[in-house]
Amino acid sequence: MTDAVRGSWRGWTIWIAGTLAFIAAVFSRTSFGVAGVQAAEHFGAQVGAMSAFVIVQMLVYATMQIPAGVLLDSHGSRKTIAAGLAIISVGQIGLALATSFPLGLAARILIGGGDALIFSSAIRLIVTWFPPRQVAVLTQLTAVMGQVGQWLSAVPLVWILNNHGWMPAFLTVAGACLLGCLIDVLVVRDAPRGVDVTSHGSGGAFAGVREVIAMPAAQLGFFVHMISASAPLMFTFMWGFPYLTQAQGLSDAQAGSVLTIMVIGGIIIGPLMGVATRRSQHRRVFLVLGVAGATAVIWTLMLVWPGSAPTWLLVTLAIALAACPPASNIAFDINRSYVPGDRLGTATGVVIVGGFLAALFTVAAIGAILSVLGGGDPSPDDFRIAMSSQLIVWVVAGVMVVRKRRQVLRENPPGSISWE
Repeated sequence: MTDAVRGSWRGWTIWIAGTLAFIAAVFSRTSFGVAGVQAAEHFGAQVGAMSAFVIVQMLVYATMQIPAGVLLDSHGSRKTIAAGLAIISVGQIGLALATSFPLGLAARILIGGGDALIFSSAIRLIVTWFPPRQVAVLTQLTAVMGQVGQWLSAVPLVWILNNHGWMPAFLTVAGACLLGCLIDVLVVRDAPRGVDVTSHGSGGAFAGVREVIAMPAAQLGFFVHMISASAPLMFTFMWGFPYLTQAQGLSDAQAGSVLTIMVIGGIIIGPLMGVATRRSQHRRVFLVLGVAGATAVIWTLMLVWPGSAPTWLLVTLAIALAACPPASNIAFDINRSYVPGDRLGTATGVVIVGGFLAALFTVAAIGAILSVLGGGDPSPDDFRIAMSSQLIVWVVAGVMVVRKRRQVLRENPPGSISWE
């Protein structure tokens, strides 16, 4: 397939459709994070206990990543996106109608399972429909455009929750996902005519899984995603909105503004990170470590600041968190450099597990600490202690990124890989 075929108007149309699917998935993914207080009232439980909903969703999402990658390699993006958004829609309808804790948890299981199919499918379309020189930037653009879904949760969905209640809010999320599913079915095609991108390797699908997990590059991607994606995932999935409103004393509108800054910052930083990644292939891991280190420093300053943090520090935190998802996407560029094309779906699943396992740990740890220290009404100091659990992830993942980078470079010295 020539570059004349790749990057055609058809490719751009398909990229837009895949990106819209991801926006819908992120809208669904982050919707519960802004509804924590309302959810506690709706289900008659403590705010800290609401982390169970997000933990279940994230656990299913992380567990499903490798099977989702296998399905993607076998069946292509169009089918997996359609299936994922359909499953999410059923889950969101179930959540809208649920009146008990167990029914709500069951709905979150469906939402997490469907969500697991979306992002890897969307970025697989980029590799298929665009020349290599455009892949890094378009991957970043896809990821940061997903933050539009986060904004939809932080602003319009909060307005619907406050003015119309629980059921209309989550039925709205379900409708957005059904619309994304329809666009996918009508527009998306896996590859140009005559090009087969599905896997036909011997030994069965899980032979490919074992092959990918054994690759040092996939292991490096796993820890790159872990160190850079865990903080924004924790923040947008569950604890960001409660932290801003309960620990920092912001109104819903002010908290929404902070999350909006994250969205805008990500949209600006993402393409710049893609360009930097393309130009500095052998230094791209240092970009990740720099972003993660800066985020850790800013979070530490937030947690030791006496009283409520000033506006400039909240804005700085939002920008740092906005830079983390683009940094985590470097893991997918590492995959593209080293992993065979027919195993990219599986390798993407392995990478995503890293960030979501770490986020799962921090969401659970924060919820447990808040429940023990604050019960139904955690104080700012309770949040301060709970949020400090992120330090464990940064230290462990940082050490492993350095070790795995050295291993990858020993096996693939500079000049041995063609980035095109």
